[in-house]
Amino acid sequence: MSYPQITDYHEAIQHPAQAFIDPDLKQGAVAENNLGLPLVMSGGFALTYAVTTPQRKCAVRCFHREIPAIQQKYDATSKKLRSLAIGCFVDFDFQQSGISVRQRVFPIVRMDWVEGDTLGIWLDKNFNNPGTLEKARTDFVAIARFLEREGIAHGDIQNGNVMVADGEIKLIDYDGMFVPGMHLGNGSETGHRHFQHPGRRVANFGPGMDRFSFIALDLSLRALIEDRSLYSKFREGGETIIFKANDFADPQNSEIFRRLLAMPKLKGQARSFAAICEAPLAAVPTLDEFLSGRNIPAAKAPINATLASATKPAAAYIPAYPVVDALNFSAALQRVGDRVEMIGRIVEIKPGSRKQGKGRSKRYVFINFGSWRGNIVKISIWSDGLARLKEQPSAKWIGRWVSVTGLMDVPYETKLYKHLSITVQEEGQIQWLDDVQAGFRLASIAMAPPPRDRGLTGAASSGSPVAASPPAAAKPKTLRPRSQGTARGHKRAGRQQPIPATAIAVPAQQGIQSPRRFLAAIPQWMWAIGTIIALITFIRMYA
Repeated sequence: MSYPQITDYHEAIQHPAQAFIDPDLKQGAVAENNLGLPLVMSGGFALTYAVTTPQRKCAVRCFHREIPAIQQKYDATSKKLRSLAIGCFVDFDFQQSGISVRQRVFPIVRMDWVEGDTLGIWLDKNFNNPGTLEKARTDFVAIARFLEREGIAHGDIQNGNVMVADGEIKLIDYDGMFVPGMHLGNGSETGHRHFQHPGRRVANFGPGMDRFSFIALDLSLRALIEDRSLYSKFREGGETIIFKANDFADPQNSEIFRRLLAMPKLKGQARSFAAICEAPLAAVPTLDEFLSGRNIPAAKAPINATLASATKPAAAYIPAYPVVDALNFSAALQRVGDRVEMIGRIVEIKPGSRKQGKGRSKRYVFINFGSWRGNIVKISIWSDGLARLKEQPSAKWIGRWVSVTGLMDVPYETKLYKHLSITVQEEGQIQWLDDVQAGFRLASIAMAPPPRDRGLTGAASSGSPVAASPPAAAKPKTLRPRSQGTARGHKRAGRQQPIPATAIAVPAQQGIQSPRRFLAAIPQWMWAIGTIIALITFIRMYA
């Protein structure tokens, strides 16, 4: 079954009365961004929209990729969760005939809206509060114990799928959940890489899927309680707490493992967790067993805890999401609707303000990776995002390498240019890189699988869905907002104008040397040898 693209969903959902089949949703208002387009959040298999009806506020999940036997899975999940006496799950309603898009009807999930913060944002606010972290840790232990006893697994425990509302933990996104009665091994995703065992595969679909994630989460919170400084150094743009996929793949050369092994209260559990990472997935113990030191697999080799000791560089970067080069416009265009990690060097900062209706003008900033007059990729930060940044965009940002994680928005096009952007709404989406780290991450693009067919528009999953190699991707069409206000710095037709008094620009070749230039200087025979070594390491890592 071919599912709609993000632009198709955007067009349909701007008119709830015609799009939705559900009578309540027909009366709803869809949350919009600063351009008057539907505000969308991306998950592994679905695009999530906030819809406020006369009765309640809902999260409506519209699928952009097929989940095998989706109705049966959601029916079984709903029946099981409603029988449980635990409050960590959210009420939802799967609707096989949920939304009409271009005269075809597709399924949706209507889920109660959780007013709270994702775990990543909550940690930004509370990482330096040991008492609050300890309560959260205790709650996670109770949830892990309960799910283990019931034979249930969420399948993708990670920052974005955990909400904290009034101090209570809620788990959201049930696309990959396992409940008793489902067929073992019949999975469709492998979870967020920064929270999953390196050996996790779709065939591991079953009741033990969450064990590794809960152990990583528990040890991470314990580490922050002991040393809050670890968070700012290892949080990876809010995509994890302290561990990354590269740490799990090679604990022997992991900085964070060395740091934990040097901490008297944590060295025992850090050593056990390193052994778990290197052991087969089937050997991962339950969280209770890990905490009591039972059923820990034997370590392959001890890790040298001396921080000053030499650490071998990782053979390849293991990203949570597909990496996009900010200078490769065509590649970015194929990722519209995907959650990606975009890496680029800033060349322009263009601030402005925009007024919608009779309200006050609101500030925004565009952070460009090329001249605004052409087809470029950029970062958009609207007034709400600017309010959350500790450091405001300025001339100091020009020439710096940055990694930004988020949804690749639909194109904004005029007669002069086409712009793609990632919207920054939270501080954690932006991560600063040096030359070496930028080149290291960009080099991973060569080994990444191609984007999925745009007929199956896929959000690059927090849950890493599995897909066959698709045919060449078609360009997504440009979408116009339902209502367009005026903007200072923009003509009504959408042309981005220079702002002489405030615009800040630098030629693309000025400042820090591009890692691509550096890499281009390497002889071809060295590239060939390096590629062979990287491929061998990659195959061994995931064999």
